Amino acid sequence: MSRQSIIDTAAAESGTKESPPNSNRTKYGAWFGFDGAPWCAMFVSWVYDMAGHPLGKVETPRGFKYCPSGYNFWKANNRLTEDPQPGDIVLFDWNGDGTCDHTGIFIRWIEEGKTFASWEGNTSVSNDSDGGEVMTRTRKKSVVKAFVNTGLFNDNIAPVPSTLRRGDVGSEVTRIQKMLYDFGYDMVVDGDFGPGTEAAVKKFQGEHGLMVTGTVDVATEGAIESEKNKPKVKDSKLTTGVYLKKGDAGAPVLALQKALNRRGAKRIVEDGVFGGETVVALKAFQKANKLTVDGVAGPEACKRLGIK
Repeated sequence: MSRQSIIDTAAAESGTKESPPNSNRTKYGAWFGFDGAPWCAMFVSWVYDMAGHPLGKVETPRGFKYCPSGYNFWKANNRLTEDPQPGDIVLFDWNGDGTCDHTGIFIRWIEEGKTFASWEGNTSVSNDSDGGEVMTRTRKKSVVKAFVNTGLFNDNIAPVPSTLRRGDVGSEVTRIQKMLYDFGYDMVVDGDFGPGTEAAVKKFQGEHGLMVTGTVDVATEGAIESEKNKPKVKDSKLTTGVYLKKGDAGAPVLALQKALNRRGAKRIVEDGVFGGETVVALKAFQKANKLTVDGVAGPEACKRLGIK
């Protein structure tokens, strides 16, 4: 058995769909003993088992069914790698919020360090994480939470460093960028740790009494996360009913999202929940209209958006 057997086994499943449609029912779920549930991780577990490389107990003796559980297991066992090989596992974080949303099997780099091909279950061109089909997909490294070398092939692992620095790409970079952007630093949130991100990190470090290195080490990450948890608006403003901020929900937030989309925002989901996408869209509107760029919908921003 070899890494190629993993790729070949996955490739033989190309085009397999759940039946009936939109049921999450597949032979992979039936084999795992958890049919009728989202099945991307069960597909990966099945492929490894059928290829002669069973994952062993991650969640159960058959492998894993929840992507976050797989990530936590392999991280705890030092199996995350920066140098994925064909047949390694990929864990995705689409929104850069720190949570694994999907998984697949790495095939090869298309553009080294930037884009790659992977075999994935429960995907489609219109729905990355719940599309109902086995397909090969082209992905960007910027949406990768982690690559996993399971240790089943007795080869060397290139460990993941504990810091983020210029040149790094991935969803962990996106997560840091989103927080810094929410604090008001001028940068692009794209999952690529470039000069703009480095400058923002240095500025944050200088303003918070940290060593100015431009590298996100444990101390810097902790300071960023602590800053994120601080209230950004005075309590008096939060109780007036006029101000909307991240974490709010309901009809007023839905009205805000609809207004931002009408004003040309990069399409945000109109779900009535004031999340990161709404913050980014609101800040862009505030900047374009020469308002205070704080990601809080106050009276003036609401007035400009036509929200009563």
